[in-house]
Amino acid sequence: MATAKKAAPRKTATKKAPVAKKTPVAKKAPKAAAPVSQGAAVEAFIGKLESWQQELVRELAALFAAEAPQASTYVKWGHPIWDHAGPFVLVKPARSHVLIGFWRGGQMKDAENILEGEGTGMRYLRLQSGQRPPASLGALVRQALVLNEKHGDPLKR
Repeated sequence: MATAKKAAPRKTATKKAPVAKKTPVAKKAPKAAAPVSQGAAVEAFIGKLESWQQELVRELAALFAAEAPQASTYVKWGHPIWDHAGPFVLVKPARSHVLIGFWRGGQMKDAENILEGEGTGMRYLRLQSGQRPPASLGALVRQALVLNEKHGDPLKR
């Protein structure tokens, strides 16, 4: 014998309290970008180097600032980094030389073949005491900026 199912009690609609509409909040204007400088940390780093390295790294920093005025600088991984849309060049002093490394060096056109290394990533050149930066270094800095602007941060793959 089948039993009749009892109907479930009807849910009665409860009225919700009206929700007050949010009044739009005026958005704050974005802060103006801080002026780009070579930074106290980089200057302190340079101050600890041997005299020939100080002279060379200051010359490189001035070159990078002239070719990439929009770039920021900081000390990371134990050496100065220049960054615009990601790091593009580093300067790493060693005992007998100063290394200049380009993150996207393998993608750059190096007309004078001054960069060492293989593959599509980091390429570098070494300058020893008494050597000056090659004239084509400024063009390489400009290329590195264009590549970062086009492809983004080289550390994010």
